[in-house]
This record gives sequence, structure tokens and C-alpha cells, in this order.
Amino acid sequence: MRKLENEDIVCISSVDWEPLWTRKQQVMSRLPRSNRILYVEPPISLLSPFKDPACWVKWKMWRQGLRKLNENIWLLSPPVTLPLGNIYPVINRINQWFIARSVRKAMRKLGFQQPILWTYLHNSAHLVGRLGEKLVVYDCVDEHSAYQGFNPKAVKAMERRLLEQSDLVFVTARGLYEDKQEWCREIYLSPNAADVDHFMQADNPATPLADEMKNLPGPVLGFVGAIKEWIDLELIHFVAARRPEWTVVMVGPLGVEVDISALKALPNVRFLGGKPREELPCYLKGFDVCLNPFRQSELTRTVSPLKFYEYLASGRPVASVPMPEIMEFGDVVEFGEGTEGFLAAVERALEDTAEKKAKRLVRARENSWDSRVEYVMDKVAAKMASPRQMGAGGR
Repeated sequence: MRKLENEDIVCISSVDWEPLWTRKQQVMSRLPRSNRILYVEPPISLLSPFKDPACWVKWKMWRQGLRKLNENIWLLSPPVTLPLGNIYPVINRINQWFIARSVRKAMRKLGFQQPILWTYLHNSAHLVGRLGEKLVVYDCVDEHSAYQGFNPKAVKAMERRLLEQSDLVFVTARGLYEDKQEWCREIYLSPNAADVDHFMQADNPATPLADEMKNLPGPVLGFVGAIKEWIDLELIHFVAARRPEWTVVMVGPLGVEVDISALKALPNVRFLGGKPREELPCYLKGFDVCLNPFRQSELTRTVSPLKFYEYLASGRPVASVPMPEIMEFGDVVEFGEGTEGFLAAVERALEDTAEKKAKRLVRARENSWDSRVEYVMDKVAAKMASPRQMGAGGR
């Protein structure tokens, strides 16, 4: 197994470093410390603060320049960009020009030369070649064209360009692999995983129960993650309404596009907001069943649900809608399709045993971020060692 050592890496991320940790932070934080990493957070557009007032904080952050996170990772918030970049490619070209200028300035301060460009965004197609990179890695975690408000045709065209430019492509789901492989020179399947040791703290008797979880009428059904348009809140409403003696707890930041008024009207549903990553085991500890209620759509057909692996690592029972990427876990998860089917899955999950929990924890150990990063790192290091390797800057 090869390790990636002593490289400069520019990571173009789709999420800020804090507060919600996803694949991006898990991968970058596990690369050997001999690598220097510039983690570029996603920019906001001129219109973003008017849609979501929380974005006003980010409006000023780009003026701060580089922020040192630790001995080998620096954070950078790019300048505010023009809106509609995911609708009109010409606007994305302009935005990527400004982002490239900001990143190059940060690279000069850090002494980066010929970095690895490691991107999670399809719109990086118009950034490739502007940073003097020697290798392009595209880690594809979603079907970006299925996002609300995007122009599917434009997004697909940008991503196809990026796939053709990339030296290596990783995808998190088989559906993504099937959709993208035609345009790639080298592509690998690398599903999401969990920080197993961290989330196993939920099963540790020494871990305190979060104060907000105390004295809730049981059983308690819980959800952890971003509450966005791809979460089936109608499904949650059905379960909560049919079982008023149960408590449903939703832990995570709320998307501005999501209407939770119907759910908030139910007395047995609690929205607790986003919580620091370090505290999540204290909330999971109070769950009798973890819920994985994705809407059935093109987006979720090709997603590897990160929270699912974290649920497994917590040791708690899991009730999920059917999703292609996790159907192989039928021996440790209860699946249910439709409202009645999902409710039945929750009821089956409540009938837990020590043997079932032991199986879940074994499967969780098989799907750790440590093992995933070792796999990805091996492929990237092998590509770097290949005499035929040539980055975008050399094309």
C-alpha cells in the first residue's frame, strides 16, 4: 500500500471546514502530515445572504485571507462570486477566474508549486489548468445535475469536461460509476464511511447523554445530518403522526428551502439544530432507532449516505428507505419502502438484540474512513509514480 507524502494539495471543497464534517474533511485530515493542504471553502454568491442571512458571516471571511488550521492545513474562503454560475457556464468561467486568482495568491504565500488539484466540485472544469497543477483528482460524491436550482444540461457539460481533464476520478456510488466511466481515463469506486472510533462513543457507558435528550418519552427515533430538500420530511411526519407516543428528534442544520411547519406542529417532534461533531455521540446515545429517510429521486439513486455509516458505528438500530448503495447491508439494517413499509421497518428495528448490535459494529469496522483513505491514497500515489502521468498543466 503506497502513501502520499510530501505533496502540496489544493482541495476545492463543497463545504466549509466547520461545522458539518463530510467526506472532504475526513479525507484531507487523514492524509499524512508531510503533505501541505490548502482547503478552499465554497464561495457564496452576491445573492446568497439575501436567501440565507447566515451567509452574511461568509461575506467578510474572504478578506481574512489564509487561516491556519493546524501544522499542515490552511483554510481559504474565496471572493464573493456572481450568481447563476450553475445555470450559465459563461458566468462560471468568470467566477473560476476570480477563484483561481485568490488561490494563486494563497499558493504564493505558502510556497506551493505544481500542486495536486483535488476537487469535489463539477464547476472546477473551468479552474483546471489555472493553478499550474501536476495532477487532477476529482472525487465525485453526488449527481450534481440533480440539485434544485441547477441547469442540468449545463452542469452535466461542465462535469463531463472535468471528467475528461482529470487524471483520477473517484465516485462514491455504483450509479455514479456507471454514469461517469465513459468519460474517464481512470475511475474507482470508493463509497463513504464513518469515523468509527468517534461514533462508537455512543455505545460507551462513559459517554454522557446530551441534556436535550434526557427525559424524552420513548422510544426515541433520531435523525442526524443536514435537513435539506433530499430528506423525506413527509415520511417523518407520517411516522410521528401514526405513533404519537414516540418521540422524533431531528439533529442538524436546517436548509432555508425546507418547510418544517407541518412537523413542528406535532408535539412529539423536536428540532434541535446543528451540533458540534464532538457532541454527536451524546445525542446518538439517546436514540432507540436511527432514521435514514431519503426521498426517492435521481439524486438519492446515486448517493452513498454518509450518516448511514455513522449510524452503524454508533451501534444503534437503523431503519432506512431502500437505496441502491446500502442494500447489501440488509443483514444489519431494516429497510421499508413507502410510508407503511418505513413504519414497519422502524417497528422491526425496535426489536433489537445484543447479537444484532454486534453484527452492526462489525460491519461498521469494515467501512472506516481510515481504510477508505488508504485505498484512495494508494491510487493517487501510484498515479504520481507512473512515468506516463501528466497533469493538466502539461496538456
